[in-house]
Amino acid sequence: MTINRQPRRNVWLPAVVAGLAICGVAPGHVIPPEKLHPVAESYRRVTFVLNLNPVVWEQVETDVAAIANHWRTVDPSAADTFEQQAGTIVAGAQPRATGEPVPRREATSELFTLLTRAVNAIGQAKLDLSQHDLGSREPVRLAMREAQGVFGSFNDVLLVTDPIAFRSLGQRWLEMSSALGTPGLLGAGEVPFDRDRFQDAAAAVSAYLQMNFGADFAPLADRPLAPWPARSPTFDESATLPPKLPPGSNINKQLPRPRQILNMATRGVDEAETVLIALGDMGFDSPFIFGEPARSVGISCNTCHNKSITNPGLFIPGVSHRQGGMDVSNSFFAPHANNGHFDPLDTPDLRGIRFTSPYGRNGRFESLREFVRNVIVNEFNGPEPDPLLLDGLIAYMFEFDFLPNAYLKTDGTLNDQAPPSAHRGQEIFRRPFTQMNGMSCATCHVPSANFVDHRRHDLGTVGGAEDYSRDGSLDTPTLLGIKYTPPFFHDGSQPTLRAVNEWFNRSFELGLSDQELDDLTAYVQIVGSGIDAFEDTTFTLDAEMEEFSFFLSAYEFLAARNKPELTAITFRTVAFEIRAHKWDLQDWAHMGVLDRMANLMDEAAAAIEEGDRQRVDTLVREYRRMYEVHRKDLI
Repeated sequence: MTINRQPRRNVWLPAVVAGLAICGVAPGHVIPPEKLHPVAESYRRVTFVLNLNPVVWEQVETDVAAIANHWRTVDPSAADTFEQQAGTIVAGAQPRATGEPVPRREATSELFTLLTRAVNAIGQAKLDLSQHDLGSREPVRLAMREAQGVFGSFNDVLLVTDPIAFRSLGQRWLEMSSALGTPGLLGAGEVPFDRDRFQDAAAAVSAYLQMNFGADFAPLADRPLAPWPARSPTFDESATLPPKLPPGSNINKQLPRPRQILNMATRGVDEAETVLIALGDMGFDSPFIFGEPARSVGISCNTCHNKSITNPGLFIPGVSHRQGGMDVSNSFFAPHANNGHFDPLDTPDLRGIRFTSPYGRNGRFESLREFVRNVIVNEFNGPEPDPLLLDGLIAYMFEFDFLPNAYLKTDGTLNDQAPPSAHRGQEIFRRPFTQMNGMSCATCHVPSANFVDHRRHDLGTVGGAEDYSRDGSLDTPTLLGIKYTPPFFHDGSQPTLRAVNEWFNRSFELGLSDQELDDLTAYVQIVGSGIDAFEDTTFTLDAEMEEFSFFLSAYEFLAARNKPELTAITFRTVAFEIRAHKWDLQDWAHMGVLDRMANLMDEAAAAIEEGDRQRVDTLVREYRRMYEVHRKDLI
């Protein structure tokens, strides 16, 4: 679920950044974007991308250009030189047609060195007061804020690796701000500009940053590319940077939220009485079944497959090519399973998944159980999942149903309620084409079989590693519900259903007229539609809290089977989800109730890990009591 929050003000003070890093911006369903200076945003993003394998050089070039353009406002000649040098490095790192290995590590290290020195130079120029009229506060104040913002490029690393210097720098920035004084009000209460104090503080900031990130800066060997302050006497060599997504990332959920249909629930079954399904529901929402870094940044199955559907806004620079998908064999989430090339996939809809085998865009898994295990272990670096957790996840996912469609008969053909254009399109959909070896659209998207054929086909949308290679076959996706899951094709390259039909018409030279394309599109849209595809409210806390109680209904089931690790995951997931969703509370007077309930789950997780079953029972009872007492308030 996404909650639309007002963005933060453009604040760059180190003290504020320190507070954010210490307290943490909750890595769950609500992540307001951190406001950074444009240079800092580009630098942090390009640093993230340069640490990936492979490097998405297109993104690198975009951010290099952004940094160069900002530098031109200060020193056009230096900016031009920087951009030329960066361009040479990037050009030398491009893949060779001969298949010769790309010198990625050498190129990324060289470019990162150049970028770090450039950012420092921009910040130093902003802080150089000799360029400003010290007789006026406002130009100096603006230059100081600009310098602060540029040097914010390094703040997240300094906070962790040199906290002593980080606090000292924060004090120096505050001294500069205080030294500016104030003109007072209507000529009264003026505090004069203390130029000497300002310059002393600025010199201290400049000296530290120049020492660590100036002309002598070089990346540390055998460590991720980062602005390590290695020359600082207070540098903590043992420090480890926490996982963090780059600026421009979006793992929030969309609003209005997709309507999820669970088969057992529509038949009147209480999920609290189906504990295996409830366990799977919990696992689907839990980042704690994954390994690092997914766990720390708050990625769960539900992040990509929101309420079993898709998340159209999902985007991580360097990992995603466009919104709604990402490269699941990337080096960030699971380095051991990285295949070394950038091949992002559009997130598939999981509705009706029990009917749509095989699994994976290329149909590489016949078994959903094996597919889910692979996602946990080889896509998100998780531990070998408990068999009971896999049982639960499969039981839960097998309850995902298609949206009901008022225009389809049980055999998948259109009924009389469908518009004439769709009926005309249905005839085109069934028409055999000699250009497709006598096949029709319905040959693969079989209407009577939920519009799938359980096969793989090569349409030419995947580039082969060799000429005439046959490694481009993809699984046939269902068309049910497809209206609500753009973009289309395995890589999300087609923005609309009309574009899909135009691609087939063009690629296979079908000769369809514009009217026929309109009719075919109308048909696919009708097949892909459904009743009440989205919920009618943006306030979902009541439903979420009920779902968390379902998660907790598996407690006794897990305890009876002596599953302390799964029990602890359940408690931590409930706490995590409450904190992620609590901002949807309409009456914030009850915020303390939610905080207490989350804390109870944290305490229960700690108690189960200590083997104190009696305390766990007490904490679970208290949570359930609080939920029953306050559930009407938590809307």
